[in-house]
Amino acid sequence: MEEVAPLSIFASFNSPKKNDVMKRLIFSTLTAALIFASACKKEDNTAPTGLLPTVTTTQPIKVNDSTYTCGGNVTNQGSSAVTENGVVGSFDPNPSIDDPNDVKISISSGAGAFSTNIAPFEVGKTYYIKAYAINQSGVAYGQEVSFTAGGVINPNGCNIIEVTQKITAPTTWTEGNVYVIKNWIDVQAPLVIQPGVIVKFLNANCGMEIYAKVTADATAAKPIVFTSYKDDTYCGDNNGDGTASTPSKGDWGRLTMRGDQHGSLFRYCKFLYGGGNGGGNVILANTGTGNIHDFTFDHCTFAHTYGSNSNNSAAFNTGDMKDASVSVLTNNVFYDNAIPIYINSYYGLDASNSYHNPDNTSETNRYNGIFVYGGGMKGMSVVYGETEVPYVFNVSGNATLSVGSADFLKIEDNVILKFGQASAAVDLGDYRNNANIASSVIFTSYRDDTRGGDTNGDGSTSSPATGDWTGYGYWTTGHGSYIWVSNNVFYASH
Repeated sequence: MEEVAPLSIFASFNSPKKNDVMKRLIFSTLTAALIFASACKKEDNTAPTGLLPTVTTTQPIKVNDSTYTCGGNVTNQGSSAVTENGVVGSFDPNPSIDDPNDVKISISSGAGAFSTNIAPFEVGKTYYIKAYAINQSGVAYGQEVSFTAGGVINPNGCNIIEVTQKITAPTTWTEGNVYVIKNWIDVQAPLVIQPGVIVKFLNANCGMEIYAKVTADATAAKPIVFTSYKDDTYCGDNNGDGTASTPSKGDWGRLTMRGDQHGSLFRYCKFLYGGGNGGGNVILANTGTGNIHDFTFDHCTFAHTYGSNSNNSAAFNTGDMKDASVSVLTNNVFYDNAIPIYINSYYGLDASNSYHNPDNTSETNRYNGIFVYGGGMKGMSVVYGETEVPYVFNVSGNATLSVGSADFLKIEDNVILKFGQASAAVDLGDYRNNANIASSVIFTSYRDDTRGGDTNGDGSTSSPATGDWTGYGYWTTGHGSYIWVSNNVFYASH
């Protein structure tokens, strides 16, 4: 049986303070069940003399409408041992243990995680909580978190945690919880998402802008799921409407990978029912010139994304990625999207990704291809090796694949390239020797359903015709004459 001890918590009254500010706080003796999670201590990573501890605040976990588990984690004790840690709370922002009107609850000491069950919180009121830790150098605080007491209790046993504020300090989202994103959240500090966590988004105007490292390293048995608030499959009926609503494409927005991702990792993650904001992207990584985009998406699933056949509308829109060893996409699955993925011509997409539902191979994507923004290789050595779906060049005014003096292009056996603009071409120019194109490679029209399937997604409505694209050619030595290749070239004007 858990130890029960008396603790102080919040009640309301009015008392004057400086500048006639009325602050509604008083102590009221109530009971709370202590749950010390600090029994398993982390190592004491002692820092140089005089340093404060490092502590983070955990998001309060709902036990019931009036009881929440609150706590934190001392990740570094600083220059001396932590003699006391706990939480401090208030009805107003920025609680402090030095404010006599705020409530301090001592929980434990030393390094590691700590928590306690606190009750009763008044349903409908908003509370502000910080973890704290004290050593000989003074007191340190974790980031402030806030929540409004009450709400839906998930029948499947997942605690519901609402996320409404940007992440500005290192944060961990823990297994057993469903995190409900209620607006656009900026991730400005490292975020760790544990295996098994469910992330739900309230509507199409909700998403995450990622500026810092996100570690979402899950497993096949315990995937991390990003999905609709209406999706009862994961952690139950969180919107409390029974079967009245069901998830659909575009129910939430997207994750935008901003700038240098500091090695963000998404492994065994599912991205479902997104794309409702920003043109049908659930992952968007084309956010400015010069961004590094050092991230990994491995063994992830992208499904049920809203979108169209717009050239830059794709479940995974990777228009700014350049180096496949830095921006890593491997072993991912795309199905039931509009366009699965959109890349630049100079990005060598790994051939380990697949474009159908592994449980139903007939379920693919409406425009089932790798859509490519044309141009040169930007000095890169690029390999096109995917054979399940074709590479599609269909961007008006930029549907040509070209090779320059510092580029190298390799197209492997049985790859299909499709072109959807009359001006589109494969132009090796004077650099035919900078390309290694297998003899079995096919170059054809976007409307050619007999080679690579119905990539333009219109069934039998359209048919290919000569002149659908320009052709494949190169200059002879010394820029003497331009040669148009005819082998395995279909529906070109040359």
